[in-house]
Amino acid sequence: VGRDVLLEFKVAAFLPTGCLFKQIYNTCSALYDLELTFQFIENKNWYGFASLAYVGKQGRSVGLCDYTQVHLVPMGLGIKYFAPTRLGDFYVGLGVQPEFVGTNNCSEFVQKNTSQWGCGGIGKLGFNFDLPHSWYCDLFVDYSFVWVGCCGEMSSCSSLSNSSNCTDSPFVVPVKANVSGAILGVGFGYKF
Repeated sequence: VGRDVLLEFKVAAFLPTGCLFKQIYNTCSALYDLELTFQFIENKNWYGFASLAYVGKQGRSVGLCDYTQVHLVPMGLGIKYFAPTRLGDFYVGLGVQPEFVGTNNCSEFVQKNTSQWGCGGIGKLGFNFDLPHSWYCDLFVDYSFVWVGCCGEMSSCSSLSNSSNCTDSPFVVPVKANVSGAILGVGFGYKF
């Protein structure tokens, strides 16, 4: 790696693995991420990372096909191990991932606006290709595994709902929502 701090902007495809999430919001969404990687011990191969990302997606509820929109804001904090090569640095990483989940729903059967937090983890695998003048290009595959608490699944219309309002409607059945997924993308960064 050869530098103490790396700052990177990433663009990726978020491929959800939760069946209900895929039914409502389809199979792929754009993810935008800002990540800071920093050396935190004397061994030059071990680094910490902190990241903040955003995913926004529109969809249709299952059953009644009412309009719904989801906003995911995952945050990551963890460690990476870098293995230098002639072309750049191969890395693997593991961290915790708190995630904000908000929805806007147009159905009369679920709460109109919801927000809640979940927590899970993230695994990282990638390669930083060295570019001139301390720049680099990152090709990566991450996997995020996050469940959020009591979310509403309706018998005729499924959508995310707020945990404090899980029983506000007789049509809502409390379930956990799986907002996990694979993240495939590219990033560009600078080594300070």
